[in-house]
Amino acid sequence: MTDRKILIHIVTWNSADTITRCIECACAQQGFTLGEDLIIRITDNASSDATVGCVEKFGSVGGIELHRNAANLGFCGAHNQGAARCVEGGFDAMLVLNPDVGLSVTCLEEMFAALSCEAKRGIVTPKLMRASDDLSPLTSRTIDAAGMVLTSSIRHFDRGSGEIDTGAYESSEEVFGATGACLLIARQCISSLALSERVPDEPVWKLYPELRKGVERRVRLFDEAFFAYREDADLSWRAGRMGWRCVYTPAAVATHVRVVTPERRSKLPTILNRLSVRNRFLLQLNNWDISCGLASLFWGVFVRNLLVIAGILLRERSSIPGLIEALRLAPRARAIYRTTKGACQK
Repeated sequence: MTDRKILIHIVTWNSADTITRCIECACAQQGFTLGEDLIIRITDNASSDATVGCVEKFGSVGGIELHRNAANLGFCGAHNQGAARCVEGGFDAMLVLNPDVGLSVTCLEEMFAALSCEAKRGIVTPKLMRASDDLSPLTSRTIDAAGMVLTSSIRHFDRGSGEIDTGAYESSEEVFGATGACLLIARQCISSLALSERVPDEPVWKLYPELRKGVERRVRLFDEAFFAYREDADLSWRAGRMGWRCVYTPAAVATHVRVVTPERRSKLPTILNRLSVRNRFLLQLNNWDISCGLASLFWGVFVRNLLVIAGILLRERSSIPGLIEALRLAPRARAIYRTTKGACQK
């Protein structure tokens, strides 16, 4: 077995219902020794429930770290703390993991094998199955995600999401992207994709003042303007534009408690819908150009965007602030595009 060192990074926020089982699954990864070639770090975003207490019960287990943020830094800010830990700690890769995901015992081993077999592979995504609240797979064997695709209308979807598993996604293949619930990213890829210092953070800090503090202890892998939602699609798109490959490997299996789905949009809290609206435009501003094709220009930039804006103005006015925030962040987003345009993997 070759030398390797992996960081599993879990961001929690009021995750008491699932975090114990998530950590138990992470500790049981075949082929790794916790505390030696595997470190599990939990970064808590100021939870107000019993999450921290659940994590502290593992305090006697070597190789498990707990970091507590005084404020909620969002999915992006907190995982960027993990990215810094990965780079500075000399890890080979970081597993970005949701607290509502349960890894099968061979999941990490299979993902790392897929990541390390080609130099241009930067991200690996597993086969995610829908789970019940205890992270066990549903009896109906329902797929949660088999990688991510991007359509000509610039919409990103988890492949196979909600489908009964009939064996349609059993081939390892290159995909557009990986869901942020569970993805393995190489350290070199993290360093390559980190946003340039030329990208200003001040517009983001005006929205989220808590992100101003401790910025020097974060590597900007995820765009913190997203805060949460669609940040995985942005990372995936940026990775592809910069020459990195994302690979789906069905040999790696995990389970996921899916909460946010398109069909449940009307029942979601207004803040989630607002973030979704803002971030769909940031996703395009960060990454889109005419090289994506005329179809994306017509169906995505023109038709789909106009339909979304019309829907917000007529039916979902609570998301209007999301449109305003997207406009305010647009100059920064195009700065991200310019600093990554034409960049190549070294």
